[in-house]
Amino acid sequence: MGGGYAGLHAAAAIERSGVPVTVVDRTGRHDFVTRLAAVAGGTAPAEDASRPLESFVDRVMVGAVTEVADGSVTMTDGRTLVADAVVVTAGSAPSRPPVDGIEFVHHLRSAEDAVALRRSVGNASSLVIVGGGATGVQLAGAAAVAHPSLTVHLVEATPGLLQGLPEAVGAGARRILEHRDVTVHLGAGVDRITARGAVVDGNLLEGLVVWAGGFSAMADRYDMPTAADGRILVDSALRVHGHERTFAAGDIAAHRNGRDDHLPMSAQIAVRAGTAAGRNAVRAVRGEPLETVDLRQLGWVIDLGGRRGLAQIGPINLTTVGADLIPPLLHDAIDLKDLLEIGGFLALRYASAPVRSLFANPLRCWPSRTPQPLADVAG
Repeated sequence: MGGGYAGLHAAAAIERSGVPVTVVDRTGRHDFVTRLAAVAGGTAPAEDASRPLESFVDRVMVGAVTEVADGSVTMTDGRTLVADAVVVTAGSAPSRPPVDGIEFVHHLRSAEDAVALRRSVGNASSLVIVGGGATGVQLAGAAAVAHPSLTVHLVEATPGLLQGLPEAVGAGARRILEHRDVTVHLGAGVDRITARGAVVDGNLLEGLVVWAGGFSAMADRYDMPTAADGRILVDSALRVHGHERTFAAGDIAAHRNGRDDHLPMSAQIAVRAGTAAGRNAVRAVRGEPLETVDLRQLGWVIDLGGRRGLAQIGPINLTTVGADLIPPLLHDAIDLKDLLEIGGFLALRYASAPVRSLFANPLRCWPSRTPQPLADVAG
């Protein structure tokens, strides 16, 4: 259930085991979440935002799920799908804080959001991004590179960017953004949003407002046991509490590491958790003992566009001038690794634009998984 990073990695693990698997997804497309800021900002083409799920998995059912039981899901059209095991990977949605005028903001969480925002940013004279986390920082960096005449404001309520990462990473982000004439507002509060812009600490910042202030899982909509933050409670094998044949992985699951610390919502965790949940689902189908899953956040890689980025890998921070050339390469390498894992070598034809430019002719010659042309993401 869900065709994001966790869902496709779960499906790939199940397919490799020889067990039939169906991916149920609301849109029928896989959104490359780590590429969305580049698409929305204008440094990557719209086609980089998503691809049809049929490009990666054999059986896909398009539709929304309203209820999840142990071993079954119910669709909005009334159909109930029964299986030997279910893996819930429905992801997360942008948070909607109680800010006056929140209905005026744009969000960036899906390919649809990215394509729509891409058009709006291209027609705007000023952009106000609320939230200095990874999404906000990446969008500010991409928009400033693609649209040098665009006025960009990045508003963050805390004293630094990229909170939760080493201070040097946030400082590196600020250095790169300010070099691109992005105005960074730290320790700034949003009073309200209007049709003209955002009122920040009493001052109106005019422009298109994008809310990048976090995400929530809201798994309680499926009547499943949840933690205080709305994520599904799972055990050490990623099985949903109180269930025998239902697993959860990715942003929607309350993942913990070996020290019982909550892990953040990230593509890295989603990929590894999805694979592990898929493998344990196969074990459940075959009546085999489930394996304990050891998850941990290994670091962060953030591409700011313009061949600059930031990374924190274990104790190593790549944030200084010169070292900031490496993270975009790591970002592309991770993207390629994920494509190989979910679709094999044929999936490399769906690599991001920078990689396609390096291997244009070979990638064009490779056949697609399905003979039908790719759908237009804007349509």
